[in-house]
Amino acid sequence: MGFFNRLFGKKKPPRDDAAVDLAFVLLSSEQLPSAEEIVRCYRQIDPGGDDICESEGDGDKSSSDEVLLLPFESKETAFVALMPVAVPNGEAEEGAQFSVSSLGGRWTLPQHCAHLLVTLPSAGRLSPVERLSRFTSLLAAVVQASDCVGVYWGNAGATHEPEFFISAAREVGVVPRIMLWTGVSIAQEKDGRHSLLSLGMKQLDLPDLLLVVSESSRSSAIETFFDLLAYTANRGEPLPEGDTVGRTAEEKLPVHYVPSPVDSSKKVWRVEVA
Repeated sequence: MGFFNRLFGKKKPPRDDAAVDLAFVLLSSEQLPSAEEIVRCYRQIDPGGDDICESEGDGDKSSSDEVLLLPFESKETAFVALMPVAVPNGEAEEGAQFSVSSLGGRWTLPQHCAHLLVTLPSAGRLSPVERLSRFTSLLAAVVQASDCVGVYWGNAGATHEPEFFISAAREVGVVPRIMLWTGVSIAQEKDGRHSLLSLGMKQLDLPDLLLVVSESSRSSAIETFFDLLAYTANRGEPLPEGDTVGRTAEEKLPVHYVPSPVDSSKKVWRVEVA
């Protein structure tokens, strides 16, 4: 309880019924960024969003050399805590392979010696898309304000390259940001086709997608994959069994629910592209 006492101080922890988003900003040096710099970066990244207050009253006395408390105008408070160790058990390194930023060997995660624990509760007034969008803007601001070498988002199942994270967070709309909200696991099917499985759609209260593509559609698979995920995210509810989706108005690809290839107790929606 010592860490959480330092983290929350005299503040009440988030209510049990509040959604709490959490991710780790991996650092090359053991240093907590300034609250002022995070606020400045946040306002650049999301100028029309739910604004961060620079202080509570005459100043936030609960912040320290280890923890920053960043209150939003909505009365919810973000926490940024310095942890002077690497993320344990190689979890951050494991997640790097599932980020779009690492596909094709474009990026590998450097070593990190410390990390920032970033968390933001939401009392339920926001939709899942709005909630994750706000948290993404906050995370990108912390990344930009720190000596970041990677962003490990456990609920997304992925560790992202910092510049990729900031670039996607600066874009408007769900399509670019959903590439941060979920990792992608790529595998080869027994018949030689390739499959793409999302890893983080539970954050949106939606099932993950299993997209199976033929060799002729492989070059556009990533674009199709995230377009379909963004469609369901904007829709806000799962597609019915037997419904159809497509890359054009004419294309009708049936949706079927099958056991997840990584957890047979859960269902994913499967779409096949010729």
